[in-house]
Amino acid sequence: MTLLFSCSEKGKVFHDYAEIENDEWLSKNKISFPIEIDDHNSKYTLHYLTRYTKDYPFYNLYVKRFVLDSTGKQLSSKLQGMYLFDEKTGTPKGGGWGNKYDHTILSDSNMTFPYNGKYTIELQQYMRQDTIPGVSDIGISLFKHE
Repeated sequence: MTLLFSCSEKGKVFHDYAEIENDEWLSKNKISFPIEIDDHNSKYTLHYLTRYTKDYPFYNLYVKRFVLDSTGKQLSSKLQGMYLFDEKTGTPKGGGWGNKYDHTILSDSNMTFPYNGKYTIELQQYMRQDTIPGVSDIGISLFKHE
């Protein structure tokens, strides 16, 4: 069992969730994750981590991702749609318990950074309404390719 845990953690640079207040993600509220890159020559894989409830009113979620350097300069941005529920059946994707579900979505499999140092990855919900209910936590996982 320990061996499986160790293997799944190989290359992990960052893994964290941020709680969304009252399970209502406002479009103006960007969620920030500070990361430290010590090998800018490597490639990285970035995943979005979503924790949501059946109260979420859509089958998909659009998120805009910003990568900022240590001075706050925006280096890149990306708009990405992800499916939280099956379009036809309404079945939640990912695993769950009770009314909450966890779903991991690939964002980038070959992400690079221009230099070693501190960065911030910001996530902003990009739906067509200001407040979306049913998202309790959002996070990222970043792994360095070995």
